[in-house]
Amino acid sequence: MPILFLTILLSGMGFGLILPGFPFVATKLGASSAVATTILGLYAVGQVLSTPVWGRYSDRYGRKPLLLISIAGGLVSYLILAFASNLWMLGIGRLLTGLMGGSLALAMAYVSDLTPPEQRAKSMGYVGGSLSMGFIVGPMLGGLLGGKDAASATLLWPGLAAVFISAVMLVGAVFFLKESLPPEKRTKAGASKGTGGIAALRLVLARPLLARIVLVGFMVYLAMALFESIFPFWAGARFDWGPRQIGLSFTYLGTIVAIVQGVLVGRLVPVFGEGRLLIAGLVCYIFGLLVMTQAPVWPVMVFGITFTTAGSALYMTTVTSLVSQQAGESERGLVLGTYNSGSWAGRALGPPMTGLLFDVLGVNIPLYTAALILLPCIVILLGIVARTGNSR
Repeated sequence: MPILFLTILLSGMGFGLILPGFPFVATKLGASSAVATTILGLYAVGQVLSTPVWGRYSDRYGRKPLLLISIAGGLVSYLILAFASNLWMLGIGRLLTGLMGGSLALAMAYVSDLTPPEQRAKSMGYVGGSLSMGFIVGPMLGGLLGGKDAASATLLWPGLAAVFISAVMLVGAVFFLKESLPPEKRTKAGASKGTGGIAALRLVLARPLLARIVLVGFMVYLAMALFESIFPFWAGARFDWGPRQIGLSFTYLGTIVAIVQGVLVGRLVPVFGEGRLLIAGLVCYIFGLLVMTQAPVWPVMVFGITFTTAGSALYMTTVTSLVSQQAGESERGLVLGTYNSGSWAGRALGPPMTGLLFDVLGVNIPLYTAALILLPCIVILLGIVARTGNSR
């Protein structure tokens, strides 16, 4: 498990290195806000297409081989981004990063393999905490390496740093990470026929409770994408921020997520249950968004974004535990992968949508829209909690 958590930490660092300067580099290459957020959203498109595949084939062939392929593919994608000289290269690199980004779903499957149900939420918190620690260091380095303002933004040095980190991850996983799914617990090749792509989604959606959780996941991640994808442009428009300030803010947000997922969730779940924490997380997110829309100065904005970040951390950790409890040992990768695919569909739709809202209707409209989308999610979750009794 320590090697797995270290791998996740490095994965977060590599991903976080690219984020601070990415929107500004896209703009320098000729993209509007809508086009830049659409390119940013290609990562989510790749996740939608690939996440069920990572889960299904890891159920069949084991977690480690798929994790190695994911890391190697990520290395190539960062290399493309580092040397991107036009929007097409930027888009291809971003899409490939999403297609090869199966490491988090595979890490969740690893944890599900190795922990009993009553300890799974706590272990998922460690996964999220490890990823968040990577986001603490990665965006900070990305902001420092990516330029001090929008005019000097670059992906060359952040991209090369991400390539180096991916190489370290690959070597570490090859030599030190053990397989978590023994052959006797794997699905047979023939047993998985008809469970790929749309068929896998149908298999999961045939279960009413899981179908509702997937629907909520889609809506929540759509709302989060509306805010998160536009945040660099929003902060630039409201407070004249560039890559360096964005990178430092991501580092602060990563610290909040690490504390919530790595420390608080494991202690709160036994007291309140996953259901109440899910609802509390979404309420915090809405409150934070509304504070940000009214913020006259950036310290007030930071106060608001603290609530959105803590709320998203509560939601993401506890919902994964809830989903994993609905799956058997031989199908956890499939169920988690399909849930994540539905969630990533929301992340894929959010970026182009938020760019248009920002350009056409106004700076704060994406944040108001995200808050409105989250309201029915709370209602659906109240019904799920009442049905499962998962509120303690």
